[in-house]
Amino acid sequence: MPRSEREFPVSAELERLLTLFAAGDRPPHPDTPTPAAAVVLVRDTAAGVQLFVTRQSDVRGNVERNRWSFPTVELSASDLRRLPLAGWSPEKCAAQLGMSAGGRALGYFAAAARAALLTTGILLAEDLDGRVVTTADAPDWDDDRAELADGQLSLPQLLDDRSLRFRPDLLHPWLRWINTPWQLRRFDTVFFVAALPHVQALEFRSRNDSWGGWMTPAEVLEATGPSASDHISVATRLVCEGLAEVPTVGAAMARVRDLRPVRPEIVRHDDAWWVTVRPPGEPSDREALRPHAPEETEPEADEDSVSLVGDDEEEPVVDEAGA
Repeated sequence: MPRSEREFPVSAELERLLTLFAAGDRPPHPDTPTPAAAVVLVRDTAAGVQLFVTRQSDVRGNVERNRWSFPTVELSASDLRRLPLAGWSPEKCAAQLGMSAGGRALGYFAAAARAALLTTGILLAEDLDGRVVTTADAPDWDDDRAELADGQLSLPQLLDDRSLRFRPDLLHPWLRWINTPWQLRRFDTVFFVAALPHVQALEFRSRNDSWGGWMTPAEVLEATGPSASDHISVATRLVCEGLAEVPTVGAAMARVRDLRPVRPEIVRHDDAWWVTVRPPGEPSDREALRPHAPEETEPEADEDSVSLVGDDEEEPVVDEAGA
C-alpha cells in the first residue's frame, strides 16, 4: 500500500452491509451519488480554533446514533432559482471547486449556506450596502428557519424578502468526499469551512434531538479515538485532522486545498474489512496541487452527481447584480 494511503476499520453498520452484499460481489448502490454540502463553522478562542460539531442522538434504530458530524443537507434546485448573489459569480465558485459547471458549483455553496442557517441560525449574506447581516437584522428569524426547513420557503425567497444577497465567498471549500457504493445511501459531499461572523449569534436547532456545540478539532478526535469508525466518519475525521493543524481561523480560510474528490475503497485483509483512502494533497505537495482541467476533478458520466435540474426544467436563474 502506498505510503500516502491510510486505512481505517469500517463501522459496524458498514460491516453488516458488506457481510450481506459482498458474497454477491455487487454493491447495493453503485449508482449516481446524491450531491450534498456540509458546513463547518469555526471561531478563534484562547484554546485555539474551535469548530461547531454535532452528535446524533443515542436512539435505538438510528443508524447514525452517537455519531459526530457537521450540518449537512442535500442540494436543491430551489436554492438557485433567482438567488440574490454578491461576491463571487457561479464561474468563480466553479473555479474554487474545480468544476466546469457554474450552476452546479454554486448549488454546493448555496446548500452549505442553507445548512448553516437551518442548524445554527447563521446567515452568510450581506445587505444592499454590502454589510454582512447581523443577528439584530433578523428579529423573527425563527419563523423563516421553520418555513425553510419545511420547504415552505426557499433560500432565495428568504434573502429577497429581506433585500439580502448570498455571499459564497464567506465559505471556503475544504474537502470533497464521495462515499463508497457499498453504503445504503451514497453522497458526493463538499465540506465547507466558514468563519463565524462576529456580528451574529449562533442558535443551534436540531430536528432529530442531536447535540451541537463548540469543540477543538483535537477534542473531537480524542473523544472518538485514533481509529474508531462507529462514531465518526472518515470524512469528518479528515476535516478535523486538517483543522487541527491551523493556528487561526484566518489561516484556515486562506489554506490552499485539493478539491479533487476523495473516493474511499473497501478492502479486506486480516479477516477484517477496511476503508482505504488517499487524503487530499497539502499545500507543500506540489504534485497533488498541480493545476488540472476542471473535467478531471469531476466523476465520470456514469458516476457523476445528479443534475440540479431535470431535463424538462430550465437552468437555474441567478441574480448576480452584486457579484
